[in-house]
Amino acid sequence: MESVKLKEFRKTHKGITKLSYEVTQILEDDPNGSPLYALMYVIDKGVITRELLYNYFKYFYVNEFACIKLNKTQLDEILLKGINKELIQQENDNYSLTEKGNNVLLKSKNVNLITNKAITFFFSEKVVLIFSLVCLIFMSSLKIITGLNLGSDALFNEGIENFTDIIKILIITISIKLKKDRLGAIIIILLMVITGINLIITSIFSLIQVSTVNPSYFSFLLMFISILINLMLLFLKNFVGKLRGNFALLSDAKDNVNNIRLSLGVITGLIFALFGIYVIDSIIGIFIAFLLILDGGETLVELIKSGDDLDIDSFKLNIDKAFEFKIAHWILVITEEETLSESQLNEKFNEAIKKGYEIFGIWAIFGLSNIETFNILKIVHLMKKKGIIYQKDDKLYLTGKGKRHYYKALSKEAQRISKNKIKYKDWKSPSKLSKILWGLLGIITPIVFILLLIYVGPLVYNFIVDIIA
Repeated sequence: MESVKLKEFRKTHKGITKLSYEVTQILEDDPNGSPLYALMYVIDKGVITRELLYNYFKYFYVNEFACIKLNKTQLDEILLKGINKELIQQENDNYSLTEKGNNVLLKSKNVNLITNKAITFFFSEKVVLIFSLVCLIFMSSLKIITGLNLGSDALFNEGIENFTDIIKILIITISIKLKKDRLGAIIIILLMVITGINLIITSIFSLIQVSTVNPSYFSFLLMFISILINLMLLFLKNFVGKLRGNFALLSDAKDNVNNIRLSLGVITGLIFALFGIYVIDSIIGIFIAFLLILDGGETLVELIKSGDDLDIDSFKLNIDKAFEFKIAHWILVITEEETLSESQLNEKFNEAIKKGYEIFGIWAIFGLSNIETFNILKIVHLMKKKGIIYQKDDKLYLTGKGKRHYYKALSKEAQRISKNKIKYKDWKSPSKLSKILWGLLGIITPIVFILLLIYVGPLVYNFIVDIIA
């Protein structure tokens, strides 16, 4: 039976796309990252003079913004745009929203509210775990059956490894319920190390007694599908793990990295098997097992050593480095504008992101589980290490290299803003016919692709095998 939450979401989500198109056309930007929407929101809150607006946006951060932070010139431009669009009105030195502005603000709030709900629901721990479980059961069954049919130990072992991952899903579920995700993370990483040891043993036995592997088109296809699914799960677990601050989910994301390595190893072994070389399968298995043990061992030591001071950045998953890169640009701009200590800079960022969250919710920045305690000092220390920032008398300053990075950051910002202006110039919501055609294309394309894989793929595979033979 469909959950009440999902029913509620569908009900509130109905017509939101149409509303989103409407406000996007007026704001000339997506409502989840529109500086004009932010300005209107703040004016509605009672920040009504130019000087007060300058002070409010002095420390402000939203990851979806084209600009790093809103400066005075940009605020003046946005105010003028709002007035020209009859969204904002000025009386003496005070600004207020027009009736049209209030209407657009309300609609934009609804769009952001519903999209925030969508992310909260679909990127919840529960949904990710259910999706992971379905994928694991499907992929492990196929790999075990295919591995037995082809005589591939690597493929069979990977299937067994995927099947044991179901236990990890159970561990994460229990750790979430008991609020012991750090303990869950330790158990998962420990299982990862044990898997690596087991893989070494089975691979050594395979080297001693080499078995014939008969690769098929389906085996290659299965491995490529496995890589795609693991990449998807890696992104989801990393994103949700960082979003919720769940260490167990982040640990399991590391396991997806290892699954990708295993799949690449199996593909390599299958390619060599086409030439009648079967030992590569086992050699690659041993190599990947060592990587697995090394990576797992490092994380396990970090988990145990850190104790309650453990930070989500300890997991070294690089999918979300883009966010840190944008924060680094914000640090450059603030450090160039004023002289602050490390702790002051961290406080200013917390102030900036808190304001962003109030207006845009989850769109302000992805991957921060706790805004109040988020610490940007790691990024600051890295910038110091790279010679971009230096410290003198407890204050931070840009080096010559840092100033070059600062101007480069401003240049990139100008390019982003310029692209945004071109993107939304004379922007119109797509027609009903256009939506239908794009929808049909979205349905037909994957069907055609799957049919080509089923009917044409084996012919191409056999052709390549015949050439090799």
